[in-house]
Amino acid sequence: MKGAMSEFELVTLRNRLLRGSRNKAERGELFLSVPLGYFKTPTGEIVQEPDEQARGMIRMVFEKFEELGSAYAVFRYLVENQLQLGFRRRRGGCSGDLEWRSPSPVRIVSILHHPIYAGAYGYGLHRAGTKNPTTGRTEGGKWFVPPEELAVLIQGRLPAYISWDRYLANRQRLKENRSVRDTPGVAKRGAALLSGLVVCGKCRRHLSTHYSADKKPSYLCNEFWREALEEPCGRIAAAPVDQLVANEVLRALEPAALELSLRAIENVEQERQRFHDQWRQKLERAAHEVARAARQYHAVEPENRLVARTLEARWEDALKQQRQVEEEHHRFLAKMPATLTAADRKRIRDLSQNVASLWQASGTTAQDRKQIIRCLVDRVTITIDRATEDNQVAIAWKGGMTTVHPVARAVGTFEQLKDYRKLTERIRELHGEGRHLFQIAAQLNEEGFVPPRRRGKFTESGIGTLVRELGLVGELFRDNLLRQDEWWIPDLARKLGTIAQKIHYWVQQGWINHRRTPSGKHFIVWADAEELRRLQKIATKKNSWTAARYPDLVIPKKHSVR
Repeated sequence: MKGAMSEFELVTLRNRLLRGSRNKAERGELFLSVPLGYFKTPTGEIVQEPDEQARGMIRMVFEKFEELGSAYAVFRYLVENQLQLGFRRRRGGCSGDLEWRSPSPVRIVSILHHPIYAGAYGYGLHRAGTKNPTTGRTEGGKWFVPPEELAVLIQGRLPAYISWDRYLANRQRLKENRSVRDTPGVAKRGAALLSGLVVCGKCRRHLSTHYSADKKPSYLCNEFWREALEEPCGRIAAAPVDQLVANEVLRALEPAALELSLRAIENVEQERQRFHDQWRQKLERAAHEVARAARQYHAVEPENRLVARTLEARWEDALKQQRQVEEEHHRFLAKMPATLTAADRKRIRDLSQNVASLWQASGTTAQDRKQIIRCLVDRVTITIDRATEDNQVAIAWKGGMTTVHPVARAVGTFEQLKDYRKLTERIRELHGEGRHLFQIAAQLNEEGFVPPRRRGKFTESGIGTLVRELGLVGELFRDNLLRQDEWWIPDLARKLGTIAQKIHYWVQQGWINHRRTPSGKHFIVWADAEELRRLQKIATKKNSWTAARYPDLVIPKKHSVR
């Protein structure tokens, strides 16, 4: 009984402590720890980080996220420029001291997710998951719960780095950056410029980007495999759609060329000023460490060499660190002066005036082009007509305006071409004029006709296939042109078991009776049963010495083939 009462008392005490913590949290006063950029005073008050450089780095994280649009891009920016975040020690003898560490992607994401930076007090930021006894997995946990699911949320309770609206916009951007269904995701390095922006005009779902073996991208609707649709929505090569949208974006940027050049100069100068401010603060911090080490050394009694030697070593280390920072600063100044030169300004203005050349420049990556498109385009809706090559592309611009454009996709058959009727009529006209197949192909290419799959140009073999499908028969193999005992050369070659080239040689040498077709393009040879026996013998001989050894064998039978 006594043991049961003790357990009851422990439970009661625990519940009272939890209720007390909850009451304190509801007043916005419960702080077990504070994130980067904030400092807890001895009186328990939460203030912004007193160190100017540490505060500036937190602001830089939010500014660069608004500019770059990706937490990982912010991380890459800080690492590539050797920028560090200021941490306050939480344990040890130097607890509370500021130290500088390189950032991590997880740290950047936590800064963007935490509501304290928008001045809001939040309790219950993290939700622990429960272990599923069936699968053994922890389910239901969440690193940062949405603001609407927080147990306690008090806006305006703490000093803020950003506004609440900016905080919500950052969370929405992080959500959209996830590479999941129906989210645009971040701009990646793939060649397809509209990945994440293209939407199917039939099912209204995002189109996925597919790269074939030759690395040519295409946009594909996968809803046919997910839902019971009657037929697939379709697929279209990315190249024509990307080119269309890119041309429209460049056209939209042309009137703003002057403004773009001014904005570019302003952004470059702001970026340089930010770097120089960081270096100025590093130099100030190094000088402060040297001054403090000097004061500590001079404050000790000279006779106390045990302490003096240690402080002297610290002073020398601080001086060495200061010299290193100054040398790095000099190298930085040589690489990036504080202000833009006149040549730099002129180069930026020239590049901004010709946006198309800047777009096609070798230094402009596909990721850069995607970022530019996403600044102007909200989404691109593609309605694919699987029966024809005609498709509709609707560009929804930032600001609400929508423009509609036609675009042709590659198709598999001639019948799917939008100008198929015009193409066939033109082929009939050219064929009726007696033109060869290669001449017809060249004329169609010159007039701008495009074959199916939009690969290259018309060829002689391709035109031959289409001519046969249209039922347009030329003189060759037309049986109504043959008279009694007359042969087409390929047919006679099969009869004799030889090759057509040998019979053509006989025609040139006059060893066989022949005549030309009405157009003069082809040969028709004559051979009755007796001639077939003679030609069978010639076919077994070599052409080079047949006439010399068998002069009577090469003389054709007299017959009028006119």
